[in-house]
Amino acid sequence: MGNNTGNNKETKITLSPDATMGDKIRAARISLGMSQAELSRRTGLTSRAIRYYESNNRTPTVDAIKKVSEALGLSTDYFIDDAAFQEQLEKEAFLAEAQEKYGSRGKAQAKRIAEETRALYAGGELSEADKQGFMEEMMEIFMEAKEEAKVYTPKKYRKEN
Repeated sequence: MGNNTGNNKETKITLSPDATMGDKIRAARISLGMSQAELSRRTGLTSRAIRYYESNNRTPTVDAIKKVSEALGLSTDYFIDDAAFQEQLEKEAFLAEAQEKYGSRGKAQAKRIAEETRALYAGGELSEADKQGFMEEMMEIFMEAKEEAKVYTPKKYRKEN
């Protein structure tokens, strides 16, 4: 994770400790004199996606973070720490599994549970390990509940695995 991909420019950027990922993307892009359109071109992401990330309207996927990091010549560590990176990877895997098994509606339900679970411990006193354990338990409960609900789903609506 800590590798510096892309060019080896050492970019000095000063931000407040509570800077968001979007703030960091914007500051890094501007410090390199790069437009949103240029960052879009270099990453293969849409200009709209870049705008959403920079304005904190949307959180980039792990893949998008890797592309942005490479295009800006920075480590992914600059944008996201190991714990947050791992959490994002697990969330994306959970959502992908929910979509594969239960379709777009199941994915939407899983996303809502993940967001509401995260909101429960926002600003709380839980350690990272406890937060991670709680989130994993909620994901497991969701998948078990969906499996149990299959019993009540008419066969013609069931997805065969």
